[in-house]
Amino acid sequence: MHVQLLIMALRLPRTVMRGFLPVATMLAVILSFPCAAGESLEEGHAIVQRTWERLSGPDHDWRERGAQVDRVFDTSVLPHTGTLSSLAASDLRVLLRATHAAAVASKQPRYSTIALRVGLELRRRGELHPADARAGAAIAMLSRDATALTPASPWLAAFNGRPVPRFPDVIRPLEYWTPGPDGESFSSAQADLASLDIIVMAHPACGFTRAAAEAARTDPELMRVLSGPRALWLSPQDGTLDPRIFRDWNDRHPDLPIHIVARQSGFSEVGYWGTPTFYILRDGGVVARVVGWPRGGNKAMLTKAIADAAVPRRSR
Repeated sequence: MHVQLLIMALRLPRTVMRGFLPVATMLAVILSFPCAAGESLEEGHAIVQRTWERLSGPDHDWRERGAQVDRVFDTSVLPHTGTLSSLAASDLRVLLRATHAAAVASKQPRYSTIALRVGLELRRRGELHPADARAGAAIAMLSRDATALTPASPWLAAFNGRPVPRFPDVIRPLEYWTPGPDGESFSSAQADLASLDIIVMAHPACGFTRAAAEAARTDPELMRVLSGPRALWLSPQDGTLDPRIFRDWNDRHPDLPIHIVARQSGFSEVGYWGTPTFYILRDGGVVARVVGWPRGGNKAMLTKAIADAAVPRRSR
């Protein structure tokens, strides 16, 4: 509204504008103040966090959640990022936490840019703590922001001397990565959905993922469903700092390797990335979904979903 007042004033005839412009300018300043400081940073962080939590779970598409978190961040947190030098260190840390929550929800690279500004300001003051570096590094990792992980980055201490991952330069739709043994490099590939019967969202640090893999290890029928060239295990776009955990998993589970999705937005068929989630495919499209691996397992639901979807039986 305040911007519109200024535009209207500038469009008025010169004689009228002489009296109107100072009033419009003053109104713009007054009206802009609530936009810049309507909520404190603590309140803005809480709003972002509540929005994220309210829209979590299998009933909500991650893109819907991300879009709503983006909106509340822009309204309640972004106005505080104008002059970071004027913020106390405690406020900068609240800003970093709010930025991390928004980045986890929407995966947008812009959050890494905001976080990097915060990290540089904290480092300039000599007040960058290890927890700050870990949060910033996680934002850079999940945003796939290689520019935030250069030798000059304030986040390097979070890697504790480990190699800093180097992302591939070009990210294509349906792209996924396999970490190299050095924990620094990646090889990339593109999923061919038409050649897949199942995609499993999984993560080595997820206990339910481990339970599903252990169940497959002792059940040949389940292993046939979850392994082979027509199965693809993918990790969500998250802030894992040491990709070598995927290498360790793949060494222990050669039949069920977990790859790292480059960008979740490249997999338009997938709306929920909780682990483990099993997406049943037919002719390149998702036709069924089974969420979770409870204490008693989920084989019955999984095999029923495959049968109901009429996925052809193929040799694996």
